[in-house]
Amino acid sequence: MDRRAETVLCLYVLVLGLLRGCQGAAPQFGGLPTSVTVGEQETADRLIYTLTVTDADNDPFNCDISTSTPAAAPFRVLKDPVTNKFGVYTNSPTFDFTANPTYQLTVQCDDNTGNTPTAVLSVDILDGDKITFTNIPATTTHAALTTLVNSAIFDVDATDLLGHTPLTYTITSIPATTSFQIDGTTGAITTARDLKFETNSAIDLYVTVSDGSIAVTEKLRVQLTDLNNVPTFTNLPATISQNEDTASGTVLYTLTSFDADAGATLSYTMTVNPPAYSGLFTFATNTLQLSLTAGQTFDYETRSSFTVSFTVTDTMATTGPIDLTVNINNINEACYFDKTYYYVTLAEATAGSVTYNPNFLVRDYDGAAAYTLSFAAGNNSNRFSIDANSGIISFAVDYNIDNGAMPSSVILTVVCTDTTSKTGTSKVEVTITDVNDNAPSFTQSTYSITVDQYDAPGSLMGTISPTDADSGVNGEFSCSGSSTASSATTYYSIGADCGVYLLSSPSGNLDYGTISRFTITAVDKGSPSLTGTTYVDIIYKEATTTTTTTTAAPSTYNFWDDSGAVAAFSIAMVLGTILLAALLYYLLRCCFTGMCCGPEPCDFMECCRSYERPRRLQRRLVTPEKPKRPRRDDFDYWREDDFKDNNQYM
Repeated sequence: MDRRAETVLCLYVLVLGLLRGCQGAAPQFGGLPTSVTVGEQETADRLIYTLTVTDADNDPFNCDISTSTPAAAPFRVLKDPVTNKFGVYTNSPTFDFTANPTYQLTVQCDDNTGNTPTAVLSVDILDGDKITFTNIPATTTHAALTTLVNSAIFDVDATDLLGHTPLTYTITSIPATTSFQIDGTTGAITTARDLKFETNSAIDLYVTVSDGSIAVTEKLRVQLTDLNNVPTFTNLPATISQNEDTASGTVLYTLTSFDADAGATLSYTMTVNPPAYSGLFTFATNTLQLSLTAGQTFDYETRSSFTVSFTVTDTMATTGPIDLTVNINNINEACYFDKTYYYVTLAEATAGSVTYNPNFLVRDYDGAAAYTLSFAAGNNSNRFSIDANSGIISFAVDYNIDNGAMPSSVILTVVCTDTTSKTGTSKVEVTITDVNDNAPSFTQSTYSITVDQYDAPGSLMGTISPTDADSGVNGEFSCSGSSTASSATTYYSIGADCGVYLLSSPSGNLDYGTISRFTITAVDKGSPSLTGTTYVDIIYKEATTTTTTTTAAPSTYNFWDDSGAVAAFSIAMVLGTILLAALLYYLLRCCFTGMCCGPEPCDFMECCRSYERPRRLQRRLVTPEKPKRPRRDDFDYWREDDFKDNNQYM
């Protein structure tokens, strides 16, 4: 074969393969080949076999008998308009067992795409036999709401021409239902449940009777009246779309349902697919509102579509599940921090002199995105700065926490802002630690204190008080003193409290006017410690009084700190109270008991006038008694009345 012929052949094979590939899938038979049996005396047009055929492409197809052996066999293929299935039926048969005990039927199905598969059904003729239904096909009518379980529906009757026994009965229903059952021995059809649960007004029961060889099928129609109305959803199935930034708690969809039976009580169920997202949705059965569950959010990047299925039932009939498809729209989302709280510790310092990197980790649900960092206004954020790109934090001002000048702990809000101006936030707690950055200081470079000959050893002559701008331990200090003159330390010392003390009197040892200079050093308790120095000149000076003067701040006397003064004051108060009480008692007695101070002229306060009572004053006269000789200076007393009566001396 030359090259040209090879090329043509290859092209032919290629085109043939493409054509076959374009034909699609052929219809497929199920259950064939097989065989069935028909009685020789059968003369009716009966269904003897139901074909099972599928097409993977869902192409419509048609089936018939393409050939038979022997030819012109009395069979045909029909499509049942109720079941929508193809079946093999007898076609005005006149069978002769002796002449044709068996038929071979080749069944063909064509989907009009060039695919015509075939399958073989064998039909065996049973000599002289026939099974006949005596009372079907037929129709029976029942009231659905009052027909209870195990109620009689119909008694199917069939006979076998040759008397073969037993006859067995089976049924299938179109549409499919579980409402009916048949006694396989008697053919009695009864209800398998209350017919109030049935939703179909007409059910075709296909009854098959068999004697073990021959099987004959016939139809019984059950017509139902007073049927329960099936509740339905009037706005499902449906599809909705929601943005992924929809707020939690938002109502996404409101269902509507309908039941023609007045007063019917309906109940509902909801399922979510995928089931792992069931908690994302909340369904209120009283309002039929579907909501995004509180505290939940959509995330397009994780899942962009959900199927929410609903059922409705009136306890007798159920509709569903019917689907609501929820599609999620992708929305640009705000950046967010990997932590809700960060902690930073900085030592107080000047602006920009110290830095700290909290290592902010910022993400975006939409993937990598550019962002900038800043502090939200308020809560001392103006005293801090943050690098917009790196997130490094530093002081924007000279930060000083000594003596409460600035807070030692601040909670700041850090903000990330993406290119669409959407923001996310987190908290940064900044703790500022104290630094020993201030040395003790004195207000004067030199102080002077005067000592005289009357000052007693051990006395505090004055205090040189420095100050330290630090707070806490860093602001505490102690003093010490030194002098280049050895004589100075003999008479004076500098205490840790920065006081100048007299050790011994310089009287008779130092000349008046002698000046002893000390260098005072104050050292704080910070780490590292800082120092401050000053000088104090102690002047020994003659004084005519015992008063010691000093230019340093004298110690302050507090009366209430003196226990002796407090005791004296207490005693004085007690004595004063006693005297006041005595005075009040005397006045009350004079005013209310008549014990006045004397005759009316002395009652200058008129206290007693209102209490005067008329009374006769008893007066006595004193007359000298007749002297006994030789004494004449003794007296005797008599009453005034006697005097008046006798008007003479005794």
